[in-house]
Amino acid sequence: MNHLVLFLVCVLSVEIFVRFNFLAILDSILKATQKVILVIPKDNVSDHWKEKVVPAYALKIMKFSLQLLLILSCILSLFFIVGFFLHKFLLFTLSYMGIIESMFFAFGCLYLRKFIVK
Repeated sequence: MNHLVLFLVCVLSVEIFVRFNFLAILDSILKATQKVILVIPKDNVSDHWKEKVVPAYALKIMKFSLQLLLILSCILSLFFIVGFFLHKFLLFTLSYMGIIESMFFAFGCLYLRKFIVK
């Protein structure tokens, strides 16, 4: 029973991961961070401009980080909700067998999803 439920939770987690564009949000954080790193050491950019730009980028990074936190908390809540209803589901999920199985299910789901969505 735990194996089937773990498969379903992994499929739902992958769908949440893909539908909420987790990787795109992560890329946006990286791009905003790179822009800040490029602006700060430049001598030809005035301090006044840096005072306006750096907080704007910081706000963007904070917004994207909160989105990532919400996505990850949604995925974790799936596991906790199922663990609340199924006895020892979380213990199974956090065991070596459960971790390997969930990785297999998640990567398999992503692989199959790539062919189905096309």
